[in-house]
Amino acid sequence: MSGKRGSVSVNLNCMALLLVELVMAAPVGAADGDVVSGKLPSGLEGRYVLFVPPQAKAGLKLPLIVALHGAGGKPDGPIQWWKTSAAERGYFVLAPKSNGGTWPGGDQSHVARMVVALERERPIDPKRVLLTGASDGGTWSYVLGFQNPRLFAALAPISGVMMRTITGSLRMQPKMPICVVHGTDDKVFIVARARATVKALKNEHYSVNYIEVAGGRHGWFREQAAAILDWFEKLPAP
Repeated sequence: MSGKRGSVSVNLNCMALLLVELVMAAPVGAADGDVVSGKLPSGLEGRYVLFVPPQAKAGLKLPLIVALHGAGGKPDGPIQWWKTSAAERGYFVLAPKSNGGTWPGGDQSHVARMVVALERERPIDPKRVLLTGASDGGTWSYVLGFQNPRLFAALAPISGVMMRTITGSLRMQPKMPICVVHGTDDKVFIVARARATVKALKNEHYSVNYIEVAGGRHGWFREQAAAILDWFEKLPAP
């Protein structure tokens, strides 16, 4: 009888260890948010990836980050970059796919239509939408933002440049709050161009926050995500 009890005890211990291993190996649950894919019902590209924060279950209106990938990139990159901060603070993150390999030069009107569609489908606050992107995505955030000033509350271009056609017409563009993020060691778009953009914006009385990353190269700067959102959350209500 004691042998059977010992066997049962060993089996229970094994089961307990197995349950612990299963819990530890389980995928990240809804407590950290969900990542879903979607597509607009149109002839254009219209594909996107959406991060849904855990706070969305409460039904309250939450802010949205629209993050544009760089040349040749995919929506998964911006999602991974923003996901941690978005889960902590309760932000949706929309990462659209460009029509073509990058943003400039193609019909990118699907991005605005995605934002409008998602605001109808999800608990998104339409007055708290931040448009950002890296490299070509950062460059295009200027274009898309100025084209749709009622859709976006602020812009945060990262490692991008403002097109000269926009720089020359800043006086006629909407005065949107802008956070420019650029690395000093960027070899693709040199930092001097970012500094010139910031100077031009300030000369036209834009509200500008400039984050210059010492030693930063070209691309996203994960460590700056919190600083960008801190700035965005301090902006006056539109």
